[in-house]
Amino acid sequence: MDQDWKKELQDLTSYNEGELNIAFPLMRSSFMVPQIMETFHRQYPGIRVNLMEETYAIQEKLLLDDQLDFAIFNEAKPHPKLEYETLLKEEVLLVMPRGHPLAALGEKKSGREYPWIDLRLLGQEPFILHFPEQTTGQIALELFEKYGICPDVPIRTRNTVTCVKLCQKGMGLCFIPETYLKNIELRQPPLCFSVGREGAFSTLTIAYRKGAYLPAYARDFIRIAREKL
Repeated sequence: MDQDWKKELQDLTSYNEGELNIAFPLMRSSFMVPQIMETFHRQYPGIRVNLMEETYAIQEKLLLDDQLDFAIFNEAKPHPKLEYETLLKEEVLLVMPRGHPLAALGEKKSGREYPWIDLRLLGQEPFILHFPEQTTGQIALELFEKYGICPDVPIRTRNTVTCVKLCQKGMGLCFIPETYLKNIELRQPPLCFSVGREGAFSTLTIAYRKGAYLPAYARDFIRIAREKL
């Protein structure tokens, strides 16, 4: 409450001074933040922005740390003390190394950017996965259960770039959100496929505490993020 009062007072007395504390997914910040900050800093050069980069459990950190103005993370089970806004809905893609013998099983389907592949055909393939508490790791496990497969998982990592590069080395298949694919610098892009009857998707959200005061510059940061993503 005291933090909110200070922010509101500062918002009323100074248009271009203040501080913004944001929790970001560690892996997303490297390509999201430059796009957003270029525009935001031009509009609010006097606002200090502190990026609290986290690997997981960002929603819990937002609930526990009242210094945070808001957090950006993949969808989680809604908490009654938080307000949510959707920033982006994106497809989670299956990744194969080039030359993989099962790549020919991909099918072109109307209305889909990527070829579709039946996950049931990949049950004997090794997978490199994120940990279950990460969104992509959770989606992978849900897909495996839905399609009745139990593939070998020799490697788990929290790092999406590591997943893709291990995949390119032939260590296994992996899953990756589409925005990562479009922003990771790779010597040669991997093969990507849609999975699931309607595709697999995750939602990037922004959350803040219910009743918390968000200064004008915080609302503008959210607007810019939505426009840039």
